[in-house]
Amino acid sequence: MISKIAVLGAGVMGSEIAFVAAGAGVDVALLDSDPEALEKGLAHARSIAERRVERGKLDAGEAATLVERIVPTTDDADLADCGLGIEVVPERMDIKRVVMARLDAALPPEALIASNTSGLSISEMAAETGRPDQVLGLHFFNPASVMKLVEVIQGEGTSEATMAAGEAFAEAVGKAPVRVRECPGFLVNRILCRAMAEAYRHAAEIGADPAAADRAVVDGGPAPMGPFALGDLIGLDTMAHLRKDLDEAYGERFGDGGQIDAQVAGGRLGLKSGGGFFDGKPPESEADAAGREVAERYYLGALNEAYRCLDEDVAASGDVDVAMRFGCGWQVGPLAWAESEGMTGLVERMAALSATASRLAPPPGLAAASAG
Repeated sequence: MISKIAVLGAGVMGSEIAFVAAGAGVDVALLDSDPEALEKGLAHARSIAERRVERGKLDAGEAATLVERIVPTTDDADLADCGLGIEVVPERMDIKRVVMARLDAALPPEALIASNTSGLSISEMAAETGRPDQVLGLHFFNPASVMKLVEVIQGEGTSEATMAAGEAFAEAVGKAPVRVRECPGFLVNRILCRAMAEAYRHAAEIGADPAAADRAVVDGGPAPMGPFALGDLIGLDTMAHLRKDLDEAYGERFGDGGQIDAQVAGGRLGLKSGGGFFDGKPPESEADAAGREVAERYYLGALNEAYRCLDEDVAASGDVDVAMRFGCGWQVGPLAWAESEGMTGLVERMAALSATASRLAPPPGLAAASAG
């Protein structure tokens, strides 16, 4: 078990990861070049602990001990005894390259180096270090203090020992690790964004009401929230960036008919700007025929992309459903959902839709699963 880690980046996500590790008895060096950011990060970790005391999940002494395990620092020398360093800086490869080299210089030779990236190349980051076999992704889901999932990402040079150690660390801090082979978007974001893009595109094509579509998605499947409300919650500027990256990597199947960009161009970024697909909180609505069509496309898109991931050996079949349950809050994952709905009928429906939307053609593994 790794007894001390470094978290580089004291923003909200960095402080959340520091809290999670400290809560499992791990000492944390929380590193940031900005002393004010360190103060805010430590205050955020303290606020999480205080809320847990209020809810009876921690007593005051336990909370104080937990926070004391997080030691803020601006000095790279304080990383010399850490067994793992995790970078949690903005999602820009130029910044991450610099940070990975910095961690490589500061950490002891045997230490692992991890990135919390949600989709950037681990292999590219690892090339900035002298230990590419010891570099991996540990993608905690937001908020890390609550969400169970950690995608453990294997780059081209990541060793099996490093992957096993990353999974063991995630389990030790109370998370559910899912092993993922590096690809743009990794696993959960790739499946979820494909489903959302399908929903946005089809809703625009048939003039579906977003609130009715969201209601149909929740009523008709395992997702706890519809794609329009979810996009507003995530932030449509964030969604635009992610969708663009996936579109460049995989092509037009991540196209959304321009729906996200249109909202962003109008300054409607979702809840954080006061409005996106909805003006503030989504209105109450009932599912209708058009909404149910959108819901069908949402779930078929998720299933289609999940099987593409399986065909590409991005993840094991047993891990896909775990990832979507713990990463997105689905009651069951897309594979279990498909089994319960009737795999043969879903594949036939995909095949019929692919006559005008080739992106929905059943991937080979899905076709084989239906035939079997």
